[in-house]
Amino acid sequence: MKSRRIHLIGICGIAMGTLACMLRQRGHRVTGSDAGAYPPMSEILRNEGIPVIEGFREENIDGADLVVVGNAISRGNPEVERMLNDGTPYLSMAGALHEFFLSDREVIAVAGTHGKTTTTALLSHILRTAGYDPSFFVGGVLKNYDSNFGLGAGRHFVIEGDEYDSAFFEKVPKFIFYRPRHLVLTSLEFDHADIYRDLGEIELWFRRLVHMIPSAGHIVYSRQYRNLQVIAEGAFARCSSFGTEGADFSWGFREYREAADGEAAAIDIVAGGDPHCVASPLTGDYNFMNVTAAAAMASLLGVSWERIASGVASFRGVRRRMELIYDQGWVRVYEDFAHHPTAVRGVLEHLKARYPDRMLWAVYEPRSATSRRNVFGHLLPGAFSAADMVLLREPYRLEAIPPGERLEIGRVRDEIGTLNGDAGCVAVCENADAIVREIAGGINPSKRHVIVVMSNGGFEGIYEKLKEALRGMPN
Repeated sequence: MKSRRIHLIGICGIAMGTLACMLRQRGHRVTGSDAGAYPPMSEILRNEGIPVIEGFREENIDGADLVVVGNAISRGNPEVERMLNDGTPYLSMAGALHEFFLSDREVIAVAGTHGKTTTTALLSHILRTAGYDPSFFVGGVLKNYDSNFGLGAGRHFVIEGDEYDSAFFEKVPKFIFYRPRHLVLTSLEFDHADIYRDLGEIELWFRRLVHMIPSAGHIVYSRQYRNLQVIAEGAFARCSSFGTEGADFSWGFREYREAADGEAAAIDIVAGGDPHCVASPLTGDYNFMNVTAAAAMASLLGVSWERIASGVASFRGVRRRMELIYDQGWVRVYEDFAHHPTAVRGVLEHLKARYPDRMLWAVYEPRSATSRRNVFGHLLPGAFSAADMVLLREPYRLEAIPPGERLEIGRVRDEIGTLNGDAGCVAVCENADAIVREIAGGINPSKRHVIVVMSNGGFEGIYEKLKEALRGMPN
C-alpha cells in the first residue's frame, strides 16, 4: 500500500493512539492533534516518532491525504470544519481500522458489556502461542507483549468489538465496521447511557452484529444471559454456548482447585462431555468464563487442547484488570477497570472469597458517562456488599451531566451504610488525595488488608499516591 500522510484528530485516546502506532508501523506518515497530550499515550506516541500537536487549529491538517476523526470530536472543531470545506478524505477510527488492517483478514470480534478485553487478549495470546501469528487490537495492555496491539503475518485478526459509537458522522457502534467472520459474545447489559436509551436499543445492534456473521463462521455466546440466547437464535452462523457446569451449554467450566498465592487455578473446560484440564493464572468465576469463551473459539478455529492449555497457562493478564500493583505482605493493592455495578460486585465478591481473613477496602470513582448518571444509582449500593470499607470519590466532572440525570453520590453512600448495617463503613471523598488520607488514617498495619481501586480513568494518580502512603507506614 502506498505511503500516505494521515492526520488523526483526537489522537490521544487509547483507540486512536493505537491506530496511529499501527499506521506508523505500516509505513505511513502520521501526525495528530488533541486538546491535551497526556500519558501514557503521549509517551507511547513520542516513542513511535509520531508528532502530537496540542490544540486544534485549521493548519494542522495541511498536506494530509486522509484525516481520521475520533469519536470525541464534534462539528465546530476547526480541523473538522477545514477538512469538510476542503473536501479532504476522512474516516472514523473504526472505518480506518477496516480499510487498512481488517479488510483482507479473517476477523474474530469479541463483544459484550463485561469481559471483552480479557477474552480478546487471551484469545490473541492462545493463537500466537499456537503459531497462528494473528494480529490483535485490544482495549488494554497485554502484559505478555507490553502492548495493546500486534501486527502478525497470519490470516486472523482478533479485535475487541466496542459497542460505543464511532464518530459524529457515523452514529453506529464501532463493531459494525469490523465485518467479523467469527464472534464471541461475553455478556449483555445496559451501559453507555449517554448514547443508548435502554437495553433494547443495545440489543438491536447486537442482533444486527450477529446477522453479519456468515453461515461458515462461528458464534460463541454466554448462556448466562437470556437476551444473548434469544439474539443467537436468529443467527445464520454456527452457534455454541458457554457457561458454568450444570447449565445447558456447549462449553462449560468447573473449578477443582482454587488458586493459592503464586499458584494457578486448575479448571476443567467441558466440551461434548469431555473435560479438558487447564491451569490459569486468572482467578474468579468471571475470569473462568472468559477463559472458557476464548478456549471455545480457539478450539473451533482448530487449535489443539494441548496448545490451548499452554496459551492459557502462560497468559499474564491485562493491565488494570485485577492487577496487583502493590504487595507489602500485610496489605495488597489491586487496580481494576470496573465501573458497571455488575463488574464492581464481581470484583469485590471474588476478592472477599479469596481473602476471607483480610479487611477489604473498596475505592471507587464514578467516571464513565453511565456511572456518573443516576441510571445505576439503585444498583450501586448492593454492588459493594462484600466490602468492609467503601470510599467513594465525588463523581468526575459531574457538571457535564444534565442536572436531572446526575448520580446522587450522597444517597448511594447512605444506602451502602444501611445495607451493611454500619454508616461508618462508607465515606464520600472530594478527590484522590482525600481518599489516600482516609486510608492512611484508618488502616491498621497490625491487621491484614486488601485494597482495590476501581476506575476507568487516571483517578488523579491515586495509584502512586496510595503506594507512597503505604510505604511510609510501619508493619
